[in-house]
Amino acid sequence: MTSVTRFRFSTTTIERLSCPAGRKAIEVSDLDCPGLKMLVTRSGTRVFWFRFVRAGTKGAVRLGTFPALTVSDARQLALAARAKVERGIDPRQQDMEVDLTFAQFATVYLAYSRQTKRSHRDDASKLRVWLLPAFAHLKLRDLRRRHIEAYLTDLRKTHSPASVNRHLTLLSAMGRRAVALEYVERNWCAGIERLKEDNRRQCALTAQQAGRLLLALEQDRNTVAASAIALLLLTGVRLREGIHARVEEVQLDRRLWHLPRGKTGSRYVLLNDAAMELLSRQSSLQRGGWLFPGRLPGKPLGDVRSTFVRALSAAGLPPMRLHDLRHSFASLAVSAGRSLYDVQALLGHASPSMTTRYAHHDGSSLLAASQTVADVVEQAKAQLTR
Repeated sequence: MTSVTRFRFSTTTIERLSCPAGRKAIEVSDLDCPGLKMLVTRSGTRVFWFRFVRAGTKGAVRLGTFPALTVSDARQLALAARAKVERGIDPRQQDMEVDLTFAQFATVYLAYSRQTKRSHRDDASKLRVWLLPAFAHLKLRDLRRRHIEAYLTDLRKTHSPASVNRHLTLLSAMGRRAVALEYVERNWCAGIERLKEDNRRQCALTAQQAGRLLLALEQDRNTVAASAIALLLLTGVRLREGIHARVEEVQLDRRLWHLPRGKTGSRYVLLNDAAMELLSRQSSLQRGGWLFPGRLPGKPLGDVRSTFVRALSAAGLPPMRLHDLRHSFASLAVSAGRSLYDVQALLGHASPSMTTRYAHHDGSSLLAASQTVADVVEQAKAQLTR
């Protein structure tokens, strides 16, 4: 273990560390948190340090001794210290009075989010597009519940209750982080109630409507975005899972599509005939990289909503959300007689009560369930072209 100087810190890996004979101490680095170090002395003492460079000068901050200071706590302290460096503050100086603006704190929070949250890209997007324009100028000490409530009230005019709640969730998480770092004494979202979400308000396409939508997508000028949208309907995967897929994750010879970064963790999607045909037509299979590449080199497909709205209009369908394609997939499978357990497994839901049942699904059963959706949609499409 001591021959490796960079690895992912954990209680187990640190406990295995020892200082080689003939040396006074060794230092190792954490892969997950740049700047976080562990110094192991000949006597066996293990100390967390944060090392940094500011204005061309190297510095270090002693964070604490393991195991009194846990790995998780050490990472949080290191992230807070790095945030100070990024703001031009020497983390070795005692905090006098921290008087950050919301914009400055957003940088601190995003550094933390990148290390701890799978949804950090969503956080960054909401901050850039919505929260920073609304709150960037405010000092953290001046931010109050009334500001948050006014923002959410205004947002409610254009967003669904579920979307408004997602903004509240992020603002509340930022408030908890600000309290933890002692920037404020109280979470500015304390006492604000979430809106009641109407989970029954879900659109689901009939087989004929789904067939019309597939025909419209096949004729759309943006072939890459249209293909990605069609794949959402044919497989029931989530939007991000679909547009961020990579070529190497698709195994056409085995009829499998690996989703290593799914919302509920890594899982496999069994590809029905229509999905197989659609994927085999993608020119990206010959080049590698993103399955649905964006316009910028090396980037995945971006926002596909404009293509989706255009296809809905061409198919004569009412407005709906991209996520409703997932509901449609499930609805069509159930309507065709597939069991609820099959559908839940196909969608990759993370319900604890269903986990043991998912384990007993065999590939042929799930593939047949997925094939059912493809068959009814393809039949409807064929009838429309006669």
